[in-house]
Amino acid sequence: MLEKVEQTIHNAKNGVRYTMNNFVIATGTYYPPLLQKAEAVAKKIGTVYVDMGDTACKVPVASSYIEKAVQMGRVGKKRKRAIC
Repeated sequence: MLEKVEQTIHNAKNGVRYTMNNFVIATGTYYPPLLQKAEAVAKKIGTVYVDMGDTACKVPVASSYIEKAVQMGRVGKKRKRAIC
């Protein structure tokens, strides 16, 4: 799936690009065996641009997000609960 994201993310529709970017982040931060591959894909895809309309929402840069999780020692640690 990471290879498919790497090849198709910049040609996909807005919502799909956003979801693909989040998939790369989730794979890199929560599944340690694929950390190196997720980091490589994140660096290759770079910044992902998604049209969010007139909102203040931003798309996270996957490479910096994964790097931050590695520095904090949170790779492979899942949250105990989700707050929505």
